[in-house]
Amino acid sequence: MVHPASQTSRLVALLAFVATSLGLATTAEARLETVRWTHSRSDASDFQVRIRTLSTSSSQIVSLGLSGQPVGSGYTADVEVGEGDVELEMRAVGPGGELSSWNTAVLRRAPTAPAPAPAPAPTPAPSPEVDPGAGTTIPPTVGAAERLDFSGNAPGTSVAGWVDTTANYGLSVDDGLFSVVSVGGNRMLSTESTQNAIHSTATGTVRNNFEVRGRMAIDHPDGEIGVTTYSAYPTQDVHYRISREAGETFRFASRPGIVCASSDSGVSPAEGQWIRFELDVRDEGDQNRIVAKIWPAGQSEPASPQIDCVDSSAGRPTQGAIGVWSGGLGSKFWDDFETFQGVTGGGAASAPLPPLLIQIIPFEN
Repeated sequence: MVHPASQTSRLVALLAFVATSLGLATTAEARLETVRWTHSRSDASDFQVRIRTLSTSSSQIVSLGLSGQPVGSGYTADVEVGEGDVELEMRAVGPGGELSSWNTAVLRRAPTAPAPAPAPAPTPAPSPEVDPGAGTTIPPTVGAAERLDFSGNAPGTSVAGWVDTTANYGLSVDDGLFSVVSVGGNRMLSTESTQNAIHSTATGTVRNNFEVRGRMAIDHPDGEIGVTTYSAYPTQDVHYRISREAGETFRFASRPGIVCASSDSGVSPAEGQWIRFELDVRDEGDQNRIVAKIWPAGQSEPASPQIDCVDSSAGRPTQGAIGVWSGGLGSKFWDDFETFQGVTGGGAASAPLPPLLIQIIPFEN
């Protein structure tokens, strides 16, 4: 599965572009303009300024030679604009050479007198995003039917066998929505998309009567995140899900929807906080029983499931794949998926400990 190198939707428009004049002695001489900006991504390879002289309608594009910095960083650069009134516009160059749109032009008039000292840039409002960091890896569990910790996937690529599908429970494939990222040296599945109700589904393995465990995190208070099981994506809009919508707790949901008495975990995630989960679907013959536990990583696992739901509908799914669900603001992260065949009881109060091993961690430059 190819992760597109060119995704103009991934080059978010430049924000807070400010130009301030540093005029020289006369209007007949070239002068410098200082441009300041921020950018919502860290992977830009360069930034460009387009300078249009109003008196002649001539224009030129100048590469600033600045690559992306951590999100939230402020950039400053000086550009020589020549005499007369000019308009300045900026755009970003992506890691594959793709270009964002030009931002709104800013007019800078030629000074008629020495320009006053530029006013200090306003202090930006604090960002609501909190980086969850790598978190604590869930050790491999003896007896797991499958483990998906994304350690074998290169950052910036899609995961082989996982299919991304479009917003609002769409079934069209868009494999640019989710990719592997490296956080603190640990690789995990992530998305920065703010589109509503997008999915990535591990279509390679279809099971029934199984449990999935793992962890997930958001970095924005309005982030929406979830895990799916018994999923039929991308063929049908069918799955069971535990998810959190903006401002809410983790709850059970399904496609198509069913009603159950115990569907709310009562757990509300904080931005930057890793959340552990166990989601079990039991085939009880004439019905599916869905039970789930959700708890903050580092805290004690609940003794019993908070969510207990029954699907006895005639069209209930009999098997499916695991996957992830996303919407809302900010970035979302998932890691350390494990599946267990035929587990009952909503998972043990604590997972069995693995044998004592020496963990080998590949060295990364």
